[in-house]
Amino acid sequence: MSQSLNKLSQRIADSLSRRFGSEQRLMNDFSKLSQASKAIEQQFEKAEKIPLPEKEKRLEALRRFRLAKELTALEWRMVFYGLADKDPLAPDVPTLLEDDENFPKVDGKISEMIEGKTLKRREWAALCSSYFAYQNDAPDLNPHWCVLRSHISRGYQVVKASLRREKSWMKTIEFYHDIFTPHAGTLIAEQMAAGEKNSLGTLEKIAQIPESSWLWKRIFTVLLAQLYEDNDEIFLNKISWLLTQATSWPRFRDDIISACLIRYHQSSYRDQPHTALKQAALDYWESPQLKSQQNKWNQYVDESVTAMVRSWLAKQDLTHFFELLRGNGDVDQARLFYWLRFANQMGFTRIVMGNDAWHDRSTDFVKFREDNKGRLSELRGGRSFDNAMIMQINDYLFVEFSGVGNAMYAYRIGKAPFNPESRVLDIKMHLKDSSRELWLRHSPRAEDYSKTRITGWMQKYDDELRRLGITWIAEQNVESTGKKQSVSTATAQRHIIDIVNPVRDKSIQHLINSMPCEVLDNRKRGGVLSVVVEKSEPATVIQLLKLGFTPTNKDPRRYWIK
Repeated sequence: MSQSLNKLSQRIADSLSRRFGSEQRLMNDFSKLSQASKAIEQQFEKAEKIPLPEKEKRLEALRRFRLAKELTALEWRMVFYGLADKDPLAPDVPTLLEDDENFPKVDGKISEMIEGKTLKRREWAALCSSYFAYQNDAPDLNPHWCVLRSHISRGYQVVKASLRREKSWMKTIEFYHDIFTPHAGTLIAEQMAAGEKNSLGTLEKIAQIPESSWLWKRIFTVLLAQLYEDNDEIFLNKISWLLTQATSWPRFRDDIISACLIRYHQSSYRDQPHTALKQAALDYWESPQLKSQQNKWNQYVDESVTAMVRSWLAKQDLTHFFELLRGNGDVDQARLFYWLRFANQMGFTRIVMGNDAWHDRSTDFVKFREDNKGRLSELRGGRSFDNAMIMQINDYLFVEFSGVGNAMYAYRIGKAPFNPESRVLDIKMHLKDSSRELWLRHSPRAEDYSKTRITGWMQKYDDELRRLGITWIAEQNVESTGKKQSVSTATAQRHIIDIVNPVRDKSIQHLINSMPCEVLDNRKRGGVLSVVVEKSEPATVIQLLKLGFTPTNKDPRRYWIK
């Protein structure tokens, strides 16, 4: 056999000599090739971004792996890249990170390379790619993924030791070392919140972090959780920046908007409409006053927050109606004052504009129509300068007119001769119909009124509204009182502070004391502390995640921590 190989080797050498010249030239060529290879390797080590291999190549390697074929070094690298890949030809087969049968084989190969110090940056980058590409908002629940995280941390030390000098990409990885720990994303979130310059773009390239990665979810969870620790003034100054982030990160837009609204509702500013925040919510979720959009708002915030925004819209509409749409007369300050008292109870408001207001080309009117697109109706059948305002309080629709001298009409919902969301309404056929429940003039004149004292026609209106079951409620009293503590929570107070991390546990106790939930603490017996919340409100979820709790897949209301 050796003789045959020697003859084959000689024939190859003779053929190369005839084609390329002398043996010396061949040696020089191979030397240059070797130098070029080293140069390419050096360039690779300096590079920040390593191209992601095509998915089909990864899948081919995964299929060979599952068939227990002998894999080349390149194919093993493709397997490392594909640990989170789902094979479309085998939809029922789990990804390797979720494959209890096959992942141990991958684990063994990685361990072998780390122990033998043969792991190179290419393989390490491949592992990073799978680590960040794993599709799960709570990857910590997967023990295989946690093993991979450990391998990446250990493997980095092997890669670092194999290089003579520190590369620029290594400085970035070491600065953001927490991305390979259970606290991943905390440092980046803190940098973003502080407005510090960061190397996020560079890190994204180096560590092979896709846009869909769970890491971004973690970052924004920590970032938004910080809002509940900021005082009102600091939070207020952050809103503009947060709304910019909502535009830049569409994937987390709803999380950002809901967190801002919830935090604003908890602040001392909640009775003051925040124009930019309100407009962003309307742009993304449309109006909470429209019946068709109620469910959309309920997905992101609870009723108390939605009611806050509805009251903002009511205040805005009332102010525009009595000031901008007053027609030829002066602003009726008494009517504006009176109805603003009920803005926090208005579930719906609609401005119905007459011909003059609908076609006015002055700057104020053009901007008003643009800002309220989809929330305005056209008034027909009256004078060109007439306008109307529809307000819903409890089970009644109240209609006021801009022209002085008009009475107020009230209709019971379901019996009104019009749909308040209609694009066109007629003043006589709809808004001034004889089927009205209530008809009141604005007399006698109201004078010297205040928040604590109403006069003139206002007293009569209050009496009639009270007859309909409507009573004025001061804004500070609209917010619901604190929720009762559950028995499970009260019981848990006796145990939570006795664990290893007292500072964190005090924060946990404070949180569970403030919400209805069930608590089970098995940490002393080697288990976990689990919390089952009554309702998964965004603010609660954010605070639980901030404290290190992990959601469970089977029960979206259950969170646990060791």
